[in-house]
Amino acid sequence: MPLKERIPHLHEVRSWQGSIQLEGVYTAGVAGERWLRGLQEGRIYGTRCPRCRYTYVPARLFCERCLGHLGEAAWVEVGPHGTLMAWTWVHVDPDGRPLSPPRLMGLVRLDGADALLVHDLQDGGIPLRVGLRVEAVFRPPAERVGSIRDLAYFRPVP
Repeated sequence: MPLKERIPHLHEVRSWQGSIQLEGVYTAGVAGERWLRGLQEGRIYGTRCPRCRYTYVPARLFCERCLGHLGEAAWVEVGPHGTLMAWTWVHVDPDGRPLSPPRLMGLVRLDGADALLVHDLQDGGIPLRVGLRVEAVFRPPAERVGSIRDLAYFRPVP
């Protein structure tokens, strides 16, 4: 909706109540799409910077540390095992509504990666601790759609 009149001074800006319906499509981008396709195949990929050797999960197209280009040769498979670095119980959803039951979330460093991945965690009755070895559990192949939810959760390694 364009302005119908010119407002020469910002202190004269007016406001009004109303709503505007917006529609949008979020795309994962080139690296994100390839990373999600890997999850659909039951694999976790990262990208390793050839300059500083930092490995990102999810994969990136450039290194945020040294700004190096992460091309085709930078793609590496990581995990599916990793180390639990932290965990928490989440009691509210992204919109602030109470979750019942609360969700257990873990911060995991996958083997072969430097970056940490936050995802659902199931404790399997094992007491959690920093340094606990965990493994990725994927949904059955027929249920995978190329989403982060294809990685169902992490669980302690038996």
